[in-house]
Amino acid sequence: MVEENRILVVDDENVIRALLVDILAEDGYSVETASNGADALSILKNVDNFVILFTDIMMPEMDGIELIREARKIRPTLIPIVMTGFATLETARAAVKEGAYDYVLKPFSLSEIKLAVSNAIERHRLENENARLREVTELFNISEAITSIHDERVLLEFVLKAALDRVGASRGSLMVTTTDGRALEVAVSVGLPDEGVRTVVKVGTGISGWVAKHGQALLVEDISRNPGLAEMSRQLKDSSFISVPLERKQANGNGKKSLAAEPPRVIGVLNVNEKRGGSQFSDGDLKMLSIVANHAAAALENVRLIRSVEDAHLSTLQSMALMIEAKDAYTHGHSVRVRDYAVMVARRLGMSEHEIETLRLVAPLHDVGKIGVKDGVLNKNGPPTDDEWEMIKRHPIVGYEVLMPVRLFSPEHLQLVRSHHERVDGSGYPDGAKGDQISIITRVLSVADAYDAMSSNRAYRDALSTQKIVDQIKKSSGTQFDPKVARVFIEMLEKGELPAG
Repeated sequence: MVEENRILVVDDENVIRALLVDILAEDGYSVETASNGADALSILKNVDNFVILFTDIMMPEMDGIELIREARKIRPTLIPIVMTGFATLETARAAVKEGAYDYVLKPFSLSEIKLAVSNAIERHRLENENARLREVTELFNISEAITSIHDERVLLEFVLKAALDRVGASRGSLMVTTTDGRALEVAVSVGLPDEGVRTVVKVGTGISGWVAKHGQALLVEDISRNPGLAEMSRQLKDSSFISVPLERKQANGNGKKSLAAEPPRVIGVLNVNEKRGGSQFSDGDLKMLSIVANHAAAALENVRLIRSVEDAHLSTLQSMALMIEAKDAYTHGHSVRVRDYAVMVARRLGMSEHEIETLRLVAPLHDVGKIGVKDGVLNKNGPPTDDEWEMIKRHPIVGYEVLMPVRLFSPEHLQLVRSHHERVDGSGYPDGAKGDQISIITRVLSVADAYDAMSSNRAYRDALSTQKIVDQIKKSSGTQFDPKVARVFIEMLEKGELPAG
């Protein structure tokens, strides 16, 4: 047997200890002995690869039952086997209650000992396999969840929670490097005081700064044993903690130096503190957190890359919308004004931050589909012909199709562009949607769009007065406009809370 299957034999009789060593060593087990419970506990504290504890029950000073209780506090996975020549029902129950796996009566036979050990080793193997399976499954689930998150803050919050849960810690933080790579800021935290949340650490200073500078994980089982680390972590009250770097992938793998400035190698540091139950963090905890940190670093880079691409797409689309407006001096600034009006009304209506953010993002692009309308039609002074009107009525669909390939936009975003000319009575275009078929954000955008058109100069007329706009919105309430949205819009107009076009 390999060294990992070590057995500790505890008995106050030399003959019994020697006999068990001979029996077990014959089968290749590594055996160590102790004559009393105190010595056995001392051995267990210093050696962590014992699998089986063979102990007599009747021993002076510390009996076998108490030894099992204390030993399992030190090594919870230890498999106890008890032996005694004075078996009673009470001692059997007590031994099982403390976690004894088997019971051997003295005088025992060679076959009894070998069978008990063989069964215990098999149990140990199965428990290890199950533990590894659970660990792999948990890591797979964590990894799968991490890769499905596309919002940076949500990602960081999930990673920290998963890390704390996985190692049984109740407090921690996830810090990210600043843009220049010179410092770390707390992005998300659990259990930190307010001053800790606002902490900014220079790379190279403190525990997190050291980890970021060197790109090395740090496991501290007892900081009092390391005065140097204690000095670095003066603000840290925990004696045991782990700090793990989140490292970006090295894109330039050909060994050549890039002329461009390289971003920092470490993009964040994961810190966990305060292990539940007051115990110390272990190498196993460190390995687990390192795996989580590797997945998190890759996911964080992907999220930022996707966001960068989406921002580039959005900038292109916003430029397109501005180019369309630039063709007509009368509509210059229309999309931005519509966004501002819509957001102001949405806030007055008490809409959610998600809905307001949707308006802020998409409202400036509501007319991007006019890229498909000929300039002569857009700039025409007179009323459009039937064919020209059909072309104009297609611009919500064109806008919907233009934005559809951009991952930044959800179905909710796309529908806002498609439906901004729908009317609550069903007479709008392009789909003839009505009532609750039209989302509340679309109903807000519809009034904001119409208001800007009425309050702006056009080639064929001057801007309408506030009173005429109020009268028109009232007239169209319940047909073109949602009555509640129209009422709030009118209140804001009459109080001068909406700027003129």
